[in-house]
Amino acid sequence: MKTRNSIRAEINALYRNKVINWLSDSVKSKSVVDPVRIYLGAPTKDEDVLSNKDEFLAFCEDWHKELTAGKVDFIEKTYPEIGTIEVPIHLVFEKIDQIATWAGHLVEYHTAEMRLNTLQLKLPDLIDSGVENINYLTSLDEADFIRFVDVCRWLCQNRNSGVLIRQIPVRGVDTEWFESHRVLILNFLRDYLDLNPMRKDVLQLGLVPPTQPIRAIFLDNVLRSKVGGLRDVGIPIRELSKLDIKPRKVLLFDDLATALSIPDIPGVVILVLSSNIADICRIPWVARSQVTYISGIEMRSFAVINNIRVYIPNAVSLTLNKEVFDSNKDLWSFDDIEIQELNSSMALTVQESMLYNMLAAGVFGKRARIPQERMPLQQIFDLLEINYDSVEEEKPSVPERTSKVDLESLEKSIVKSSSVDEKPAEPPVEKVEEENDPFNNSILGEDNSTDVVESTASLPPALQNDPNDSK
Repeated sequence: MKTRNSIRAEINALYRNKVINWLSDSVKSKSVVDPVRIYLGAPTKDEDVLSNKDEFLAFCEDWHKELTAGKVDFIEKTYPEIGTIEVPIHLVFEKIDQIATWAGHLVEYHTAEMRLNTLQLKLPDLIDSGVENINYLTSLDEADFIRFVDVCRWLCQNRNSGVLIRQIPVRGVDTEWFESHRVLILNFLRDYLDLNPMRKDVLQLGLVPPTQPIRAIFLDNVLRSKVGGLRDVGIPIRELSKLDIKPRKVLLFDDLATALSIPDIPGVVILVLSSNIADICRIPWVARSQVTYISGIEMRSFAVINNIRVYIPNAVSLTLNKEVFDSNKDLWSFDDIEIQELNSSMALTVQESMLYNMLAAGVFGKRARIPQERMPLQQIFDLLEINYDSVEEEKPSVPERTSKVDLESLEKSIVKSSSVDEKPAEPPVEKVEEENDPFNNSILGEDNSTDVVESTASLPPALQNDPNDSK
């Protein structure tokens, strides 16, 4: 025998399981839902009634009281020692909002119903998506829901607009608003616009992200003269590629703080890598230079050097070897990032490949790594053959050109460290997703997918001569 309180959990479960279908039928076909009957558990045998007479009478009396929603079906029965009494059999709901009332979701139900009616009026082709995402749509306040509908309608009507988020002509919509509602917008429009479910960027909506500047550090006075004498510059890639410069070397760093700590070196430019490696490597003066990657030691660094070599097969990495890793045991840290699959076809030298496999296998501990900024600055200077003592004696206010780098000697040392036995692996270069790349989840991320260029270039011989020396 069910009491009013005990039956609420049953009604709530029924509501959660059926409300989506009820809403869909109500909004799309305007059909009336068949009455819903819930059995109240009245005893069917006289002996059960007589053995629990007090409980039975309380049960009948309870369901004779006024209800907030719905009605009760009774049947009249006569029992020994009790007489004739109306026994409650079913709690009956003829409307969905009556069930919503009992479940405690009447406001949400009415909100959902009104919002689906709005979608039916303004975006009729997306009503199924509205039903599918109704829980999220009802969580929006009224002003945001109206903005959401207007933005989605505009995106459907302007699929290849090529505008910034700031230029969407909907009142109250800016980049911050769009970012907070981006996932809902993508999910809502996914089927209708045939969007890739793995992508989270706005390019697939026909929008373009604001230009992301690249930090470029010019370590040479002559090169600085091309940018107004500035040493540290934030500049969009498109403008960076227009510079009329011919650096002998381009150093690619992961960490800005480390890059800013490098003193002047003749003929050298540092670029701090962002997620768009392909665009950086396609800059003409970068592609013509000898490119060196200086990174921390972690799994993603191997993916980065592989992706660099997709476009610049002769690129060198100075830190991705076991010697550097072993020399900094006290600086190791350990991550819980899982590696989905090892990629044996990455373009790595023998030394790089050995360290990569050891890290992946957990030889040094689970996900051992050294972030670039934790790596000793003196060690990076040594790898670049910078006179560290001279750097320490510099006056901070007047930086002097203290680098004694012998470019030819640096190249020979790289060749020597790689040796004939340490040529890059021969398999085709393929672009590897960088582990834990924040860009993949960024609103302003760019789609950098590019046809991979196969290269069988052998790393050490290609580095024996500087690209500019032949001119």
